[in-house]
Amino acid sequence: MKINVAEADNALKNKPLYSTAYERIKYLAEARHLFDDLPQPLKFSRTLRYLLSRVSVPVKEYDIIIGRACDKVLSESEEALFKEFVADPSNAYRSGVFFGSGHSSYDWEDIVDLGLLGLKSRAISRLSGETDNEKIVFLTAVIEVYDCISEYILRYADSCEKVGLTDAAKVLRKISAEKPDTFYEAVELTYIIAFINCSYVTLNPTLTLGRIDVFLYPFYERDIKRGILTKERAKDIITDYYCKHNLNMGRGEHQLGDENDSTTFERITNFDAPQYLLLAGTDKNGESAVNELTELFAECIVPSFKNPVVLVRYFIGMNEKHPSLLKTLVNKALKSSSLMFYNDNDVIAALMRMGLKEDAREYIHFGCNWSSPGTKGAWMHGGPSSFAFCPEMSEDEKTYFYLRRPYMRTLNDGGWPECFNEILFSFAESSDESCCIERFFDAYMKKWSEFVSEKLEYLSCELKMRRRHPSRLLVYTDCFLKDSINLAECYAASAKYHFEAQSFYMFATVVDCFLAVDELVFTKKLVTLKELAEAVKNNFEGNERLRQMCVSAEKYGSDGEKSNAFAKRLITAATDIVFEQSKPYFEKYGLYLAPSLQSDTWHIKCGREYGATPDGRKAGQPFSQNSRPSNGSCINGLTGMLDSMLSVPAGSVMSGALNLDVDKKAFAGEEGNKNFADLLAAYFNAGGLHAQVSCVSKEDLVAAQKNPEAYKDLRVRVTGYSGIFVDFCKSLQDDIIARF
Repeated sequence: MKINVAEADNALKNKPLYSTAYERIKYLAEARHLFDDLPQPLKFSRTLRYLLSRVSVPVKEYDIIIGRACDKVLSESEEALFKEFVADPSNAYRSGVFFGSGHSSYDWEDIVDLGLLGLKSRAISRLSGETDNEKIVFLTAVIEVYDCISEYILRYADSCEKVGLTDAAKVLRKISAEKPDTFYEAVELTYIIAFINCSYVTLNPTLTLGRIDVFLYPFYERDIKRGILTKERAKDIITDYYCKHNLNMGRGEHQLGDENDSTTFERITNFDAPQYLLLAGTDKNGESAVNELTELFAECIVPSFKNPVVLVRYFIGMNEKHPSLLKTLVNKALKSSSLMFYNDNDVIAALMRMGLKEDAREYIHFGCNWSSPGTKGAWMHGGPSSFAFCPEMSEDEKTYFYLRRPYMRTLNDGGWPECFNEILFSFAESSDESCCIERFFDAYMKKWSEFVSEKLEYLSCELKMRRRHPSRLLVYTDCFLKDSINLAECYAASAKYHFEAQSFYMFATVVDCFLAVDELVFTKKLVTLKELAEAVKNNFEGNERLRQMCVSAEKYGSDGEKSNAFAKRLITAATDIVFEQSKPYFEKYGLYLAPSLQSDTWHIKCGREYGATPDGRKAGQPFSQNSRPSNGSCINGLTGMLDSMLSVPAGSVMSGALNLDVDKKAFAGEEGNKNFADLLAAYFNAGGLHAQVSCVSKEDLVAAQKNPEAYKDLRVRVTGYSGIFVDFCKSLQDDIIARF
């Protein structure tokens, strides 16, 4: 194992839990009141300059890609300063100096084509002749950001020269003042821009690194032809690029973890927020975008790394056009690499159906697995809120703002299964003998429709308030989006598209509840609605026989005709409502809801806090996760599960993780890899949306719980990211074990 790979691997497994980026805390604490009299954009640019001019710029003699974050376990006095900083409402993160700038992407092709100097020249040109004061301030601050990044890069160049890294120093001096000319220079520039955001600016950055094989390919191809780059050298650069993205992470898991079992974002901003790197897919004409660089980035994936997540845009027929690429990717996937596949055709079809048309093919996925229309789109939940843009909002608007915010995810705290129970209890109390599964279904979709309508109305109100002062705020992302510079406006207010996910949380649990009620109450008439409702309310206490009847009802994931048909009906009805109700908002504001089957680990949180459900699940147990069937439902094996998943119509949803948990013995060796590649290709060519693989054994997972020190190399997929199994809290470990 090369020294840089070993260093990154060791950091992921053994970095102390309370390791903290102390310099960031120290210098931001010093700067917190230095620029109080300035408007936010200038507060941001000058605070960033203060920070970047003082933090250490360390290098190692084996570095190829330059840029390291400094973190350490704090002394007692340093820990006191850290806690005081975190609690202080005037710190850069809580006071609105550093607004979150993650869950987005940059105009990477534009960045490598122009370089920092070109970006600065464009901003200066845009500033010339501007008379609007807020825009003048915005553009002035953007120019200052470019300058402070250039100065930071030069400081790193000095560090490189001190340890004899003359080639790296030369690259850094070049990109600080000119546009990149070589593959090495372009990779370094993209890394350092991302690194600043992920290590200093944004808590939970989850930045998308773009279609890196596409925008870097001209540099690679030109260097190969000029004879100044070899494939092996390119692989060394790519591998170290991967290494560096892992060094600024911490230990633990962010969705269910806390300060007792996870580093947390306050200590290391990127502690468990991997960046997404996109490979393959189709071009603007629908043709394959795969090239030689795609192959190299795939070959260089290190299975033990968490970061970046490599997202493969699989397109129909890719297995036949690029068999060697698929073979490489499957080999990496079966080593539980931080890797996932999305069906290019499905996502593009859904975006086109929404109305994006010419921009649909430029989609990306970002942190935790949400889809986005690339650099043209702004995630409503991820940017500054209207209150930051528009503090003079009316009392009615403030009331609307504060009341609606908690309802952005689902209608109820227990998610969509809770909505099902509400209908069950209501119908049971009415004793209406005419009740049938059709009325049940209609009542459920009415709740869904009302929530979607309210959510869109809230988002449109939010967006209108943001647009009153679109240049009042500057975030780091704005500096690397050409539309933000051309408009001199924050992308969170003036992007072409504004979207929010409308996820069908715990979809399979809801399908299974419908199936149980239909079978036991309406079809076989084994129990009345009232009896079933009472049993559910009482957590099936004293009624285990009825619970077992619920458990034995046909489940989604079994590849049964009835369950597949009902899953298709439910997701079709739900997504039709999302598309239909989004249409007028899309046409007026570019605003839409993105239909999804993504739930992250909310299935554990919501399940822990909610009661029993008619599928036989008892109170406190997890719901189903993401697009996957409920644990224990896939009685006909992996192929049966994938066949069930194909009941979700292609082009109906834009995201939703499917964890494929594979025993490492099942697809071992050359033949096993080929069989798994054929299985994945058949699934995607038939319209399957997503897949990510954990290739471990249940026995190893159980053993790891008992002896964590012996299993630090055990990696599994969670939702849109990978994790070290022994670093997870027990509830997440138990849920993963239950998937097998």
